[in-house]
Amino acid sequence: MSQPATAAEVREVLRAHLADILYCEPEEVGDDTAFQDLGLDSVLGAEVTAVINSRYGLKEKVEALYQNPTLDQLAEHVAKRTGLPLGAN
Repeated sequence: MSQPATAAEVREVLRAHLADILYCEPEEVGDDTAFQDLGLDSVLGAEVTAVINSRYGLKEKVEALYQNPTLDQLAEHVAKRTGLPLGAN
């Protein structure tokens, strides 16, 4: 599978992973909803971080989720760290 080309595509990949981890539908993971409000705790956060690191070849720590506490912020952070263009939302 090819890597997403923009932050918007990263956001959709992360939305799908978050929904899977949180046992909800992707449309329930809002762009600006705080992860804490979605029920993401430190254990699930570690799982999200592992997915990000595996998919994008990064070495992020779970703190990245606390520093970028919404899907929009996290997608932009991942895109910047991987050198992907931010693109349009």
